[in-house]
Amino acid sequence: MPGKDSFVYRTLRPWPNKRLKKAAIVGHTTTTATRLWFRTGDNGKFTVLIYESTGKTEEPVFMGLKSVPYLLENCPQGSLLKEFEIKEYEKDTTHVEDINRLKPNTLYAYALYSAKENRIILGQDRVFSFRTMSAENEPFSFALYSCHMPYKYTMFKNTKMENEEMWDCFRIALNRHREKDLRFVIGGGDQVYTDGVDSLNIWTYLDKVMRKENGEIFPTHEDMVSWYRDIYRGYWGFDSLQNIFSNVPTYMMWDDHELGDGCGSYYLDKDGKKELSSLLPSIENSKTLTYEDGLLLYERMIKAAKQVYHEYQHSHNPDTPKAQYDYGFYIGDHSAFYFLDGRGYRDVQRDSYRIHGKEQFDRFEEWLNCDDTKSRKFVFVLAAVPVFHIRSVLANNVVVDNVTLEQSDDLRDSWEHNIHEQERLAFTDLLFQAAGRGQKISILSGDVHVSAAFKLTNDKGHVLYQLTSSAITYNTPLITGWLFGNFGTLPEEGETKEGYKFERMALYLDSNFSIIKVNPNSGKATFQLYGKQSIQPPNKTLLKKNQPYAGMADIPITHSIARVDLNFT
Repeated sequence: MPGKDSFVYRTLRPWPNKRLKKAAIVGHTTTTATRLWFRTGDNGKFTVLIYESTGKTEEPVFMGLKSVPYLLENCPQGSLLKEFEIKEYEKDTTHVEDINRLKPNTLYAYALYSAKENRIILGQDRVFSFRTMSAENEPFSFALYSCHMPYKYTMFKNTKMENEEMWDCFRIALNRHREKDLRFVIGGGDQVYTDGVDSLNIWTYLDKVMRKENGEIFPTHEDMVSWYRDIYRGYWGFDSLQNIFSNVPTYMMWDDHELGDGCGSYYLDKDGKKELSSLLPSIENSKTLTYEDGLLLYERMIKAAKQVYHEYQHSHNPDTPKAQYDYGFYIGDHSAFYFLDGRGYRDVQRDSYRIHGKEQFDRFEEWLNCDDTKSRKFVFVLAAVPVFHIRSVLANNVVVDNVTLEQSDDLRDSWEHNIHEQERLAFTDLLFQAAGRGQKISILSGDVHVSAAFKLTNDKGHVLYQLTSSAITYNTPLITGWLFGNFGTLPEEGETKEGYKFERMALYLDSNFSIIKVNPNSGKATFQLYGKQSIQPPNKTLLKKNQPYAGMADIPITHSIARVDLNFT
């Protein structure tokens, strides 16, 4: 059980929104199978009910069954029933169930039945559904978002929400594409922020409660696990977010904020004691806590964060038999996807391959050059931090001693930093080699709170794209946005230090998400970027921020910022 200092036991929780209780996520989905994630909110026996959907907005089968007993024999004819049991709260009542024997390109509705409550507990208020992948080489689209941080700490020490309407924008845009060609969503990193605002900040929490009693270091691992779980339940408590997660297959990869800002980009050895003390200032001022104690607490924090990341995010991704978090999958015989783990292996104190580690790099190289991947026309590689984004001179010529720790770790996070030069060159060489054999290569990224698209060409005329969508809810200060837009990012055109010619195809500084369309038959693809826009009813009267706008699906609440045709020739 969580200890007395556990964040979740505090009487006053700063969440301005409701927290996630019972929920579902559609994970890795193929032509004949899907992976469903549930948080039940309680232990007991449960049954997943799945049947072919009529496609109606209000599926009549389970709607309205919130508080009445339900007999499983009343399920639609031909329904699949899959039972599971949660005996303890060990995994925060989260569970993943693999569903097989499905049909290609078919819309399924599903619900979750609780034997203890003798009723439907998910799927009774709204339709829960998903579509399996098509077995044909049909045009398809997928969505990309990153950096979900919708909170702001006010001068009155209150936590309020900002930009949460972007999830409504995202939901409506996806619904428009879903019936036509939408197949899945990518969460490109920072799906939660463990360090977003002071009232929800892991560093603030640790600094207040860390101590040493009778030789024991506190908080415990269990305390930290409970803290991270509460973060997920808070950040994922938005109705539109849950609507997307439960209706569209969603693939996820973490970045630093799932663990703590800049994770892997600090120098935490003895020589880097200053950086650990900046993260945990109480160590420097404490008579009982040593540097070794602080390092142990930091390592305990990261271990807890990894456990909860696995529970809430990685568990519904494709299987990773070597227990790694990077993974690949294919769509038909035309498209290949690989999600690189840029945090689990990141260590700036290593001599080389500081971002991905040599083991992961070799694993990716093997995947990229295997026959299954080489036979695919399109290759999309997720690297949470953009490989091409800021000026090299900015990443390397800032005097780190004169900037904050947060700024210095951000610079080391950047691929353009000199300490990553070897890995960056090796990585881009791999991608250009694949482009040289005729494959259409795109890097997908988030992290930087700036959306951009770059076209890069090597001296042989081979092309790859860097596509970044960030952030969906993070409120970027105007001055920061100006610096990124006018100084930090690459200019409109030029040449990288590796000798690649580049052209900036798009740039956007406010909340955004993107939809990528792929046509396997024509060999064409597009990057469509969507940004924020005022919500307007038919009479053009501007709605107040918190005024309901349900049923306004036909009214555009986002606008297309840019459309980039991915021309690989």
